[in-house]
Amino acid sequence: MNYGKNEAKEAARQILKGVWTAMPYCWDRDDEFDEIANRQNLSHVIDNIKVDGHYCSGNIAEFWSMPDKERMLAHEIMYDEANGKIPLIAGCHHQSVKQATALAKHAQDVGYDFVIILTPYVAARDDDCIFSFYEYICDRVDIGIILFNVPQVCHPIGPDLAKRLSKLKNICGYKQADGSPAATHSIMNAVGNDIVISIADEAPWLTSISQLDLQWLVNYNPHLYQVKGWLPLKDYTEAAQRGDIKQATEIASSLQSLREVHAKWIMGYWNKGRMPLAEMKYWQELIGMNGGPSRPPVLEMSDEEKKEMKKDLFNTGILDYIKE
Repeated sequence: MNYGKNEAKEAARQILKGVWTAMPYCWDRDDEFDEIANRQNLSHVIDNIKVDGHYCSGNIAEFWSMPDKERMLAHEIMYDEANGKIPLIAGCHHQSVKQATALAKHAQDVGYDFVIILTPYVAARDDDCIFSFYEYICDRVDIGIILFNVPQVCHPIGPDLAKRLSKLKNICGYKQADGSPAATHSIMNAVGNDIVISIADEAPWLTSISQLDLQWLVNYNPHLYQVKGWLPLKDYTEAAQRGDIKQATEIASSLQSLREVHAKWIMGYWNKGRMPLAEMKYWQELIGMNGGPSRPPVLEMSDEEKKEMKKDLFNTGILDYIKE
């Protein structure tokens, strides 16, 4: 980070913009963090997908399966690989406020631009509890902190709580995992310009740029929907940002078949309560990235499922861009 605690909000307004990705981590044959595979994936999204930033150690990176020592190692490796080419966020989610603080301090010392911290989902069941959790961490670190609202799992960070939290010096962002446009709009009205709000799905991104004036998308769609030489999400984002909504709409429509595959293989399982990490990782393998196994309790795909998913992706045309 290259800013002071009192400058976190302004830093966020300058940095948290554009198309960011989040990826599953890869594990080696000994079920350890696979340094080579993860470095290759990050290098790919930086150099070939041209993302504007990356979020490390999120839900889909299986942070919940990682000991703190392993997560800190992952943050060091990913920071080294990025080498200052793009800004980075470190996921410092933890049920223990002391451990979340320790992870945030470590990310701050390594040099991360921001950290993101999920609301605790066991002990905190009302707004005052959530506020005290974030206040404790804010008092002990200088790095900018992004709130993570996942109402499907945790006590929601609604408009009133978001407004309270936005007054803390280094609360500077809000990652919205509630897919309701009305919910996002209510948060925007509550916090004003105090913090930067993201959306967590590609489908409403164009509308969010053109109608809500949001500037930040962060999720896994950017690297699943794009390959070297074909970057429709990046292209339509840039068209929309320069005001050419007609061109942006035309480009965005080329992603419809991929959205349908995503709805079937990713959101279809997620909506049933199953985290579709095996499906994400196999999708990555099909488009030339590293994937591999996940850790329990995530379930692996059957051979028949893989065969069907490969056929579905082939029919979108995205595999035509993959060079052997």
